[in-house]
Amino acid sequence: MAAFNLSLPKLQISLDRAWRDPIYNSQFMAKTAALTAQLQRQTIQVSDFITGSGRNAKQLTKTIFWPVSCAVTTGACTDECLVSTTEATDSSQDIVLTCLRQVGFKETMKRFRNSPLDYEKTIALMMLTHMKALDEYLTQQYIAFLLANAGDHGDYALSVGSLVGVDWEIPATEWNAELMAEFVIAAELARFGNPYILDGLNFASAQIIADANSGNLDGKGVSSLFNEFGFVRDIVNMTAAAPGRTFMVNASAVAFVSGNYWDTTPAEYAPGHRVWKQQSKNLPGVWYDVHEIEACTSNDFVDSFQIRVNGAFALNPLGCDAGTTGILSFEKLAGV
Repeated sequence: MAAFNLSLPKLQISLDRAWRDPIYNSQFMAKTAALTAQLQRQTIQVSDFITGSGRNAKQLTKTIFWPVSCAVTTGACTDECLVSTTEATDSSQDIVLTCLRQVGFKETMKRFRNSPLDYEKTIALMMLTHMKALDEYLTQQYIAFLLANAGDHGDYALSVGSLVGVDWEIPATEWNAELMAEFVIAAELARFGNPYILDGLNFASAQIIADANSGNLDGKGVSSLFNEFGFVRDIVNMTAAAPGRTFMVNASAVAFVSGNYWDTTPAEYAPGHRVWKQQSKNLPGVWYDVHEIEACTSNDFVDSFQIRVNGAFALNPLGCDAGTTGILSFEKLAGV
C-alpha cells in the first residue's frame, strides 16, 4: 500500500474505533487524573483570541477577566433613596499561549509497499500513543505549576505539624482520616469557595481502605471524612512531580488555557504539507495542532507527523490579598 494516500476521514474513523475498543484502548489511556479534574472544575473566563501585529502576529493570546472589589466596609443605615457610589473594577491579564511540547513520528512508503497493515489504522495507533505522551506531560506540568505557585496559608494554624515556607509539614503518623477535619478548617479560613484535594500516596492507603469499609456501620464515619472534599488521587504523576505533597486547590483560581492555529478541517498551505487540529482523548477541551509533511529523503518517501500543544497555566486571583493564590501545599514528613 502506498504512503501519501492517507484519508483523513478514514483516519478519524480509525481513531474513534481504536479508542472505543475496550481491549485495544488500554495502551492509549493516559494517567491524567490531576489535570482532568482541574479542567472539569475550572471556571475561568477568557476572551477570544487576540490577533497580534508585527513581531507578535504569530502569537496566540487570550485575556483572562475578573472583577475586583476589595476593602468593603459596612455603615449605618441612611436614606433608602441614596444612590450608592462604589462599583467593582475590572481586572485582566493577557496570556500568551506558547508551544509547550511536541511529539513526532513518521511512516515510510517502502515499509508499507508489501505490508498487510491498514495505513489509516497504523497512523491512528501512532497518533493516539503520541497524544497520550502529551497528555501525561501536561498533567505533570500542571502539578509542577501548583508546586511553584503554592500560596500563603494565612493566619490560622493547624493543630498538627508546622509551617515551613509555603508548605505545612505534617508528620507521617498524622496522615489519616482525622487529618481531613484539619483540612476542612483550613479551607474555611482560606475562604476557598470550590476546593478539592489533589493527593498522590499520602492518603492513598487510608482512603482506599475507607472506601472499602464505607458500607460497614463502623466504617461510614471514616469514609464520610474523606468525602468532605472532592478528592482526586493521581499516584503516578504526584509521585513523579511532587513527591510527599498534597495540594488543596480552589478550582476557580487556577486554569489551563489552550489554543490552536488550525481548525478541524484540514488545510494545505504548502505542497505536501497539511495541517489540522486533533482533540485529545484524555483531556477534556484540549486540542493539538497536527502537521503532516510528505517528503522524499534517504532513498524513501516519508509521511511525517508533528503534534504540538499550545497553552499556558494561569492563576485567576481576585487581586485583593497578596500571596493568596488559591493553592495550599501540605507535605508529609517521611519517617516522622
